[in-house]
Amino acid sequence: MSHHTPPQLFLIDGYALIYRAFFAMISRPLTTSKGINTSVAWGIVNFLLRLRDKYQPDYLAWINDAGDSFRTETYAEYKSTREKLDAELQADFDQSLDHVSALLQAFRVPQIEVPGYEADDVIGTLATRAAGAGYQAVIVSGDKDFYQLIDDHIALLNPGRGGPAAVTEQWVDSTNAEERLGVPPHQVVDYLALVGDSSDNIPGVKGIGPKGAAALLAQYGDLESIIAQASTIKQKRPREALADQADNARLSRDLVTIKCDLTVEVDLAELAARDPDMEALAPLLSEYEFYTLAERLDLDAGRRTSGQQAASRGATERPVNVVADPADLPSLVDTLRAGSLVALSVQASSGAARSASLTGIGLAAPGGEVWYLPFGHGNSVGALAAPTPVANLPPLSHPECAPLADLLRDAAVPKLGHDMKFGWEILRGAGLELAGLAHDTMLESFVLDPGRRSHTLDTLILDQTGAQLRPWQDVVGKGKTQIAFAEVAVADAAEYAARRAAAALALHETFAPELERLSLTALLDEIELPLVEVLVDMEWAGIAIDQALFARLSQRYSRDLEALKKQTYQAAGREFNLNSPKQLATVLFEQGQLPVLKKTKTGPSTDADVLEQLSAMGYEVPQLILEYRELQKLLSTYVDVLPQAVNPLTGRIHTTYNQTGAATGRLSSSDPNLQNVPVRTARGGEIRRAFVAAPGHQFVVADYSQIELRLMAHLSGDELLVQAFEQGGDIHRQTAAVTFDVALDEVTPDMRTQAKTINFATIYGQGPFALGKQLGITQADAKEFIAQYFERFAGVRTYLDRQVDLARERGYVETLFGRRRYIPELKSKNFNVRSFGERTAQNSPLQGSAADLIKIAMRNIHRQLADEGLAARLILQVHDELVLEVPEAEVDRVSVLVREAMESAADLRVPIVADVGVGPNWLDAKA
Repeated sequence: MSHHTPPQLFLIDGYALIYRAFFAMISRPLTTSKGINTSVAWGIVNFLLRLRDKYQPDYLAWINDAGDSFRTETYAEYKSTREKLDAELQADFDQSLDHVSALLQAFRVPQIEVPGYEADDVIGTLATRAAGAGYQAVIVSGDKDFYQLIDDHIALLNPGRGGPAAVTEQWVDSTNAEERLGVPPHQVVDYLALVGDSSDNIPGVKGIGPKGAAALLAQYGDLESIIAQASTIKQKRPREALADQADNARLSRDLVTIKCDLTVEVDLAELAARDPDMEALAPLLSEYEFYTLAERLDLDAGRRTSGQQAASRGATERPVNVVADPADLPSLVDTLRAGSLVALSVQASSGAARSASLTGIGLAAPGGEVWYLPFGHGNSVGALAAPTPVANLPPLSHPECAPLADLLRDAAVPKLGHDMKFGWEILRGAGLELAGLAHDTMLESFVLDPGRRSHTLDTLILDQTGAQLRPWQDVVGKGKTQIAFAEVAVADAAEYAARRAAAALALHETFAPELERLSLTALLDEIELPLVEVLVDMEWAGIAIDQALFARLSQRYSRDLEALKKQTYQAAGREFNLNSPKQLATVLFEQGQLPVLKKTKTGPSTDADVLEQLSAMGYEVPQLILEYRELQKLLSTYVDVLPQAVNPLTGRIHTTYNQTGAATGRLSSSDPNLQNVPVRTARGGEIRRAFVAAPGHQFVVADYSQIELRLMAHLSGDELLVQAFEQGGDIHRQTAAVTFDVALDEVTPDMRTQAKTINFATIYGQGPFALGKQLGITQADAKEFIAQYFERFAGVRTYLDRQVDLARERGYVETLFGRRRYIPELKSKNFNVRSFGERTAQNSPLQGSAADLIKIAMRNIHRQLADEGLAARLILQVHDELVLEVPEAEVDRVSVLVREAMESAADLRVPIVADVGVGPNWLDAKA
């Protein structure tokens, strides 16, 4: 919105903005390290900054409600349906009001309220007065009641909101108000009188909706005319509704009408916009830990060096230097070596790191300079394509690139980037081994906020600095017009890549002090960053499969699938689409008259849970459908798909590991996912047998034994659980003996099964319902069993309860190695969400510590293999399991090395045990 000639007065509907900010983040509030909820404060500061930067108001005021208004006296039920906050949330909300009041004073925004009246009436009065005095009044609110005030001199700015029900910012004035609401401003009061407002409990006329109200007003003009001529309305429902509810309509009109004639003791000149009081604002932003916002306001100049400030601001302003002449490399390298840090953004011909080629490198330095080095740009046609001819640097392995190559492989020169695992592999493909990776801002973001949905550079830089990077699709196009990055004009590629390097540098300067303040630097430097090289080597190595065996499995499973289909038809007495839930429901519940165990909106459920229960009752068709679905999934997910994932250049499958995919810190695998290859069924085992070691090699497979239970013993300190592990032997048999208070040799197989189930149920926070279902016992029996278990292992119960209490107090729980998991769900008003938060508080330290432990083991194994000059290599990680491909001559040494590294990854109260197996394929090597 451009600045208008008349002076603009922005009138902010304060409580509306506060409520919106509070509830937008209620499921995941922003909290300080001390657990203080700062969601509202964050939202308000960002809003005020955006308002100042985008609209540059001449005059500004914040309007608050002031207790009950005349509307409550007129209609006691006014706003009575609004949900009340519980005590904890109300305390957070009240504290948020104090934060906002302090921030408004620091921003020097006048606050106005009139006792006995709502903010709407004060805003209406001031807007009308301002319009009459030659101002343009702009009401900042999402409340549609304000549409009644819109005219040539009064506009409405809906600030929008984020979250799942996101609303974009909207400017509404006399040119588009009718289009947005469906009626012109002068009819808004009567329109609202007819449709009512559920949020304020304004009754309106039941039976008349928005379209009906707009149509009636278009025909009759106003509410009184509609009521007077109600008998002539053709439609029965609105005609009868108006005859019965005319009084409600008039009451609603009175309630929605905004008063514009109050006595407001303020001179408009006193509302002139002023710059913030920086001395008052700085300590508030520090208290609320809004360091990025402080940076935007230049409040942290003392905390950052001038060079750092130049990196975050100047790097996005200075022109990009394109270096395509090898003769310019020495001076560039000298400049980079003279700095404290080199930021990289490596660009490739595709996103498949193992087969992509280097296209270019964006560079940024703390001094604010940015460069782009083209290596693989070609010529093409189209609007986004590179003009001819294109100048590229020679390959990195060429002697003329030696200064640059030496810099990149020099471990003494610290480097940073965003998702540098990908960049590392691209450089390796270009013949260069990167060294000196000191920082990765994707990992920094993950360690700081593991529950964050996205750790992409674009979203992070936007959130942290307000800057917006050029989107990928703007550079390469989309759909049929999309071109490869190598075909993009070098000038555009340079802008894209170099700005990304500068953005990573700016992010690091924001994240580094936060990591230090929260004591997370060690977790990043000692676990996550060293793991990057480990994962690079694992992805690069890949794993081989027996393609001939996969082909045979595909043929056999396809025959078995067809046989299962015919067997199911025979059992059902008819043919039908086995993949159609609707047809299956007809066969089971209409034709077969099986009991309906669960319903959905469309009818009886046929999900796996239902089919398993029906199968357990002895029904044949559900059992056959389960077998059919399992076999179909094996074919479509593994047997027919994995051979297609074999890289034609290497003959191996190269998965991608994601370090930021799970809030617990666990690694995930994709393209393809090799962490879900089944093992518990016979057919799943056949698939694992098709993963094979290279000729002259064996697989060494090592797996932590009951690591999360051992961590539970260590973290809880429960004497009996610790004692059980110290004695060795079968932990589930020992816990069964304790739980059922019998001698070890009196433990039955059924007792052991129940003990094993509750051991793991404890870790995952299962309740009586889930446990009873798993054990096939009643919920009451499961509840009694849980109580008996916790009576024996009281230290476990105390530990779990303490974790929930800590999470409520601090807002997060920690792993053994300091990894945080924030749990905003504990403050949810929804019982199920809150229960999920409690389970998360209990199991995250266990799962997260196990994830950290395997990462430490991977780091140590990788280093020791290199130190001893062994050719063995890690090629696969599946949570608590590691797979190494080992020359046959090294098998004995590597088996010992891996076991020792895994078992010494941490010092616990109980022994850490790793089981190690050897074999020519994944199945046979399983310990």
